Amino acid sequence: MDDLSKIIGQNKVVDFLRTCVDNQNLSHAYLYYGPAGVGKMTAAIAFATGILAREDPAGRVLLTDRAHPDLFIIERMADKTRLSKDQISKEMQPWLALKPYRAKHRFVIIRDAHLLTIEAGNALLKILEEPPEYAILILVTDEAAIMETILSRCQPVRFQAVSEEDIVAVLTTRGIDVEQARCAAQVSQGSVAAALDIAQEAGLSEKWDLARHTFVALARGKMAALFEAAEAIEKAPNLLSYMLSTILRDVYVYRSTANPALLMISEHEDLINSLPAAALDRIGAAVNRVQALQKQLRYNVNPLTLGINIAYAVRGVFWD
Repeated sequence: MDDLSKIIGQNKVVDFLRTCVDNQNLSHAYLYYGPAGVGKMTAAIAFATGILAREDPAGRVLLTDRAHPDLFIIERMADKTRLSKDQISKEMQPWLALKPYRAKHRFVIIRDAHLLTIEAGNALLKILEEPPEYAILILVTDEAAIMETILSRCQPVRFQAVSEEDIVAVLTTRGIDVEQARCAAQVSQGSVAAALDIAQEAGLSEKWDLARHTFVALARGKMAALFEAAEAIEKAPNLLSYMLSTILRDVYVYRSTANPALLMISEHEDLINSLPAAALDRIGAAVNRVQALQKQLRYNVNPLTLGINIAYAVRGVFWD
């Protein structure tokens, strides 16, 4: 049961995890971290189910349905923005105190571990300090914004952004046109999940035109452009925010290096040359700001509010 083969563009990670499984050289806790949408959760489930399948061959059907009694997955509840202490101390801890039911190990996977409240983190830390000998915990996170005391007790497993060619290959095997697949891959910033969503969008070329027009209007300081940009992002928050972030990243790279070969989208060279001057540190800060705002899309943020903040971040590169 080697579902690790489904992990795209993470060869070093897959080789490391396979070695752990084959040699039974297992840590009590792992931290899977890296960009969103690059296969961390898929890898966590594959790693856990691969070991449990070896220990309990008769339980493969249960593993396929994620119903195995020795696998426990913690996720943010739909109406919440954080992972609560109760999810750790009242749900996970009593479950983990029980010995394995069918296998030799019990696995807990915590998705979006950076969303643990301070109280939840402290409750988790107590478990990590003295875990049961059969317990294996996998913390999955897009960020390393986790308590240092928790980080120090986990084996780090770093995931990278997936290459454009690997993403295109994934999309085309799913029947997506090559041109559409390449456009989605360019905008996705190395995220397979984002590329899959973007590739389903109709009229990508027209939306690129809208994103570039919006960016130029903001760079030229037009106040009306702030509200027009916010309304455009509200209608397609994932797509437009990714596109504006891609343009902003290309502005930073080109203004830093003057090398068009490093642009994510080669057509951006002329656009960048038409923009007003801006300090590199302001461009870099805006790149980080927009990327941070993008992450909030997964947590029920108001898309209009998000659009306003992204628009101000882009305009602020060129205007006070």
